[in-house]
Amino acid sequence: MADIILTFDPSLGHQFHNFPLLSFLPCAPVRYVPAPVYNYLALPDTPADEYGRAILAPYAVRKIEAALKKRSKFNVVVAHPKHIERFITRETKIIAVNTMDPLGLGPLSLMFNNAGRERSWVTEEFSLLMRRINKRRREVGCNAKLVVGGSGEWEFEHMPQMLEIWHIDYVVQGEMDDIIHLLFEQIIEDRIDTGIFLFGYRTTTFDEHGRPRIGYVKDENGRFICRHPFSKYRLPKIDDIPTIIAPTISGQAEIMRGCGINCDFCEVTTRPLRYYPPEKVLEEVLVNKRGGINKAWFVTDNQWAYMVYDSDFWPNKEAILELYRTVIGRGGVSHANPMHATLAPVVAEPELAFGIASIVGAGPSKHIGVQIGLETGSDKLVLAHMVNKAKPLKVGVHGTWAEIVVEGQKIYNAAYWIPAYTIIIGQAGEEDEDIWDTIGLINYMASEELYFTVTPMALVNLGALRGTNTLTDVYGSLTPAQAALIYVCWRNTKRMAETLVWRLYRGNPIFRMLTTGLLTYGAAFWLDRLEKHLCKLNPGAEKAIEKAKKYVHIKRLGTNFRKLREEFKRYKELSATRLRISS
Repeated sequence: MADIILTFDPSLGHQFHNFPLLSFLPCAPVRYVPAPVYNYLALPDTPADEYGRAILAPYAVRKIEAALKKRSKFNVVVAHPKHIERFITRETKIIAVNTMDPLGLGPLSLMFNNAGRERSWVTEEFSLLMRRINKRRREVGCNAKLVVGGSGEWEFEHMPQMLEIWHIDYVVQGEMDDIIHLLFEQIIEDRIDTGIFLFGYRTTTFDEHGRPRIGYVKDENGRFICRHPFSKYRLPKIDDIPTIIAPTISGQAEIMRGCGINCDFCEVTTRPLRYYPPEKVLEEVLVNKRGGINKAWFVTDNQWAYMVYDSDFWPNKEAILELYRTVIGRGGVSHANPMHATLAPVVAEPELAFGIASIVGAGPSKHIGVQIGLETGSDKLVLAHMVNKAKPLKVGVHGTWAEIVVEGQKIYNAAYWIPAYTIIIGQAGEEDEDIWDTIGLINYMASEELYFTVTPMALVNLGALRGTNTLTDVYGSLTPAQAALIYVCWRNTKRMAETLVWRLYRGNPIFRMLTTGLLTYGAAFWLDRLEKHLCKLNPGAEKAIEKAKKYVHIKRLGTNFRKLREEFKRYKELSATRLRISS
């Protein structure tokens, strides 16, 4: 009998036939993706054991599980969301749910669900889970506190009325690995220490120089909880973060926290950089391996920042390659790839992409997937909002942003990497010229037959970036250029679905044919409907889309990147020689 039940948003447990392009499906509207189609494409679900416990769980849930089991006196179980009712009894004290996008307010969901006018599948599934939990609580007379946390907790600050509708007692914000046991003990005993925890949430704004300013908003109703800024428990150091004790979905294993790039629309930049040594990463990889997961998916917001100590963000190639050698060589897994990375570091150091590809054995039938924030094709917007994204290069000095992106894309593909890019629509200062720069960049790379996806997202100040409270309604003020950009992004997705689904899907031959057919037909149907919808929203979109179908222009400085890398190499060698002489 469990005192504390941990579970998760059902959409986080779907594995989508292990086909990368399908992982965004929960953002899609319920009205346009029938339940039979959604339920099939979401398969397989993460498995449960005979008791209803999740055999695999999201990484964040496993971290909380490890912290509670190592540091608290309570009996803890990770329940599969499909079997949550089995574990809720009169004696249950806390039911904690991890979620990423409970209300469909995430940047991609807002693009799919018409800025919230439609209900996304992710919200449908989370809502059903809440109703089932509350129904079971009533049936057994359970007074357990319902606690929600995870990267999607910020959405309840935009729609706090949902706490009453779903009978949620507390929403928890931020890293809690080191003190979650204290919080849960205090919730159970109804005596939260306000010297450790704050009833409220953290916010971040940026000054005119792009520097983050941290603030806190108090919650007089006591529903939102975060770490108190003056708590004796500061953000956890690596040694304070417990190692998982049970396997994660997709073999997730954290390698670092933070990013360091300082884009002004991203919460991750406010987190201090901390790095896991290879031995600690290996511990988690081996936990997953014992659970039957023969791969490692590195949890990171920017892999190329791993163990970086250079202000210009020259990647620490030796440390990164040593990490992969440790995991592949000693962990005995067959594959490893990062969750997120950037473009410019591989332009400066192509050996990064090729070195990792060699270690993991990448090839024509074994690609390395990675998510990358491309954000825009515009030099102006890069310099205004994300100047460090081009480091160790400089936009306007070492090339245009488009040139850097194309060079990085070619290197990634040559090393058998397939990037999944995201772009942002609605950034401050965005003009039509910036949008056409992005359209030209996407089309140019597609015309070169490069392998990549690009997904448009509405500007949403995620996580702690609540100071501006921005949720962009792209469709409410859609310009013809924005409509053309959205169309071009999904046209490229259709191209990639038709190109890769048969090659990458490894299931039963019959299901392989069915999945291929569904995706190929679905992509064509979606693109056709999308074009008509965009033209209906703004009649000027028809002309812009026709122009965009043939627009392949990118801005250039004419950079010779091979020559540039040779210059960098000579400079680094000279600097190293001077350092040895001076020491």
